[in-house]
Amino acid sequence: MNLGVNTVLLQPLETVVIPATTSPLVLRDFFTKSASVIFATVYAEFKDRFFDKTEIPAGEMTYRKYKLLRIAPDGPIIAELGGEGKVKGPVTAALAILQRQGRGEAGILQTNGYANIFYANDKKGVLCAIRIGWAENGWVIDAIPAHDPLAWNGQHQIFCPIAGPGPVG
Repeated sequence: MNLGVNTVLLQPLETVVIPATTSPLVLRDFFTKSASVIFATVYAEFKDRFFDKTEIPAGEMTYRKYKLLRIAPDGPIIAELGGEGKVKGPVTAALAILQRQGRGEAGILQTNGYANIFYANDKKGVLCAIRIGWAENGWVIDAIPAHDPLAWNGQHQIFCPIAGPGPVG
């Protein structure tokens, strides 16, 4: 990680532990069966990339939240966090955190209209930034390919696994 004063993009904040999962999940099922999470919008791009994806059970993981210190696209953020292999995790990890704040309660996810960014591979193996944010009437979720030139502003927060996922059993 480059520690030059003008090049540091991320400030480490708190961590959150995500319990192990015990069965595979077709991601679409979370959105049709989860009464504990209110969604305002699930964008078509997320549906196209992730709804048909099945994720296998994963062991307990720890994620760290980072404050983005200035405007940056995904490339430099991913590089500062150690590369694609270090930043990506299962979508089920993001959904597990989301369940804890399903109705916009206070917690590790920010609910101020700015995004919480997670990285995961879509059903074709393309690394995507998953954008989760609270709107006044529920959560909004979208997916943007990480190679997209879109830049995140300094109000967004980035989530990255610090203890990698592992298959259960």
